[in-house]
Amino acid sequence: MSSLVITNISIYKAIAEEAHQKMRELIDGGRRPKPDGSPGWVITYDPSQNSFKQSMIAIVFTGMWLEALIHLLIVQKYGEQNFKEYDFKSYEEKLQLLGCSNQQIIDRATRFRKTRKSLVHEKAHFDDGEIRGAQDEADSAYELLVALHNRFSPKNG
Repeated sequence: MSSLVITNISIYKAIAEEAHQKMRELIDGGRRPKPDGSPGWVITYDPSQNSFKQSMIAIVFTGMWLEALIHLLIVQKYGEQNFKEYDFKSYEEKLQLLGCSNQQIIDRATRFRKTRKSLVHEKAHFDDGEIRGAQDEADSAYELLVALHNRFSPKNG
């Protein structure tokens, strides 16, 4: 007997994608070529930090989507009890359990795990001595979302 699964996973994905798109539009709209024609950009200061806000939304909802995806896939393949054994393991370990051996995806999951934690818990400037830009990390999170979606979605024709 199959039970009905109710999930918000598609909503989390949509929010992450929309926030990433808005962030990219804000970044692109906030810069223009230098008036003297030299290489580089003139960046418009945004006192409301809207692209930063959108990047944080993208990162947080990518994490929510990733947690939901991994939970659903492990429970579907191995059952709820086996998921409990993996619940507190890293994204990388969970993805490997699911048969993902693509090193690029595993590396992106590692980066996402580390930077999501530092950004969401306000340790952005103290993580391993690196300053992490939220917008760059949102781009990386989006790349992970797309790679995992492509890896784990049912192929439709």
